[in-house]
Amino acid sequence: RTAVGCLLELAFKVAAGELKNGFAVIRPPGHHAEESTAMGFCFFNSVAISAKLLQQRLSMGRIL
Repeated sequence: RTAVGCLLELAFKVAAGELKNGFAVIRPPGHHAEESTAMGFCFFNSVAISAKLLQQRLSMGRIL
């Protein structure tokens, strides 16, 4: 939860223009997590959660 929260804070600050860019060094990265299943040490897919919330809350379309 801490990793997801850190990435969300960073992503929203960059999207709002408070920061020019950012790099999150977090663990676990979440790349093994499924939509409804944790795998290995990945409980949440931090990048997918951040992208989805940016789309929903800031009406962003595509996210690289």
